[in-house]
Amino acid sequence: MVKAHIEIHNLNKRFGKLYAIQDFNLEVERGEYVVILGPTGAGKTTLLKLIAGLVKPTSGKIYKNDELLNNIPPEKRNLAYLPQTSDYSLFPYMDVWENTVFSPKMKGNKPWEEVIALGDEILDLVNLRTRYNAYPHELSGGMMQRVALARAIAADADVFLLDEPLRALDARLRIRLRTEIRKLVSDLEKTTFHVTHDQEEAIAVADRVLIINEGKIVQFDIPEEIYDYPSTLFAAYFFGTTNLILATKARNENNGEVVQAGEHRITVKPKDIFRSFDQNDSYSDEEIVLAIKAEKIHVTPLTETKSESHSKVNFFEGTVEQAFFLGKWANLAVQVDGLPKKELHVSIPSSDLHQYDVGTNVRLEIPSENISYFLEHWEVVKKLEMS
Repeated sequence: MVKAHIEIHNLNKRFGKLYAIQDFNLEVERGEYVVILGPTGAGKTTLLKLIAGLVKPTSGKIYKNDELLNNIPPEKRNLAYLPQTSDYSLFPYMDVWENTVFSPKMKGNKPWEEVIALGDEILDLVNLRTRYNAYPHELSGGMMQRVALARAIAADADVFLLDEPLRALDARLRIRLRTEIRKLVSDLEKTTFHVTHDQEEAIAVADRVLIINEGKIVQFDIPEEIYDYPSTLFAAYFFGTTNLILATKARNENNGEVVQAGEHRITVKPKDIFRSFDQNDSYSDEEIVLAIKAEKIHVTPLTETKSESHSKVNFFEGTVEQAFFLGKWANLAVQVDGLPKKELHVSIPSSDLHQYDVGTNVRLEIPSENISYFLEHWEVVKKLEMS
């Protein structure tokens, strides 16, 4: 059995009465690229600082290769930490090249020619070779961030802790760098923790995504699993553009379970939360929240010959209230009468946007397999949508 590279057992960090990290248990394999997502204040940066040794845990243990790290100082953990600070912790009296090769130069375990080649190669990677002799105060915020990233890569640590490493970069450079960083750490088999707010970035580079909220793990899984099969309502809402619809249990039928959402019946695929449901009851007052990704709703322009939605389960009629061009994709806000959430957001290819002017009547279909649902109090939805 392969041992995890990083193990976290019952980790807690409290500032005063507030828990920044709570009941954390995590195992990450060597060379795994973990992207950490969560809202502001969720505990993402605190988690990195705990692993780096810059913050001491209130309780719990952190291991690397079975070695307990709790009492080992940061400089001896062989970790490279890229912080999220305005100056990126660069040495102001060193130029770009000197900042980049600081760690291998101080370690003194490489021939000088190899250090020179390494520095040049990494500065090429972050597109700063031409600014090798510039000082931090002469650089833009994005350039300073790239220098900090170059220094972390040159440190030759076996674990990278990257706190929003691409935050200040322009979109084109961000896409190029995320691909090259991912390939580099994969080739070097470096275990990486990468904090970001960019979900597209997370999906593009992660082996697994760790979603945290209020200091707790919400879900830790491969991106596809979290996206298609979220384990909690928070994960469903946080990952992607998601419609939340309030419903109650209604009854079960041969092809699935039926819930009541306002004036509409919606069929969903059966799962564990229906096991306690009495099939002889026509209704149940248990509250359910449906979660439906915007791109998993099928939409077509409505014609008189197709106007049969009211008689079918999971078919609705509505009117386009707003249409937003978003590049490759477009977003429609569709008004649907009779639903607790009258406005549904639908993603379509932008090439189809010409069919859906504001005021267009449309027909929506939501296949039951595209609906996630959770036994949650409806008050939770208000809290999520206000966050």
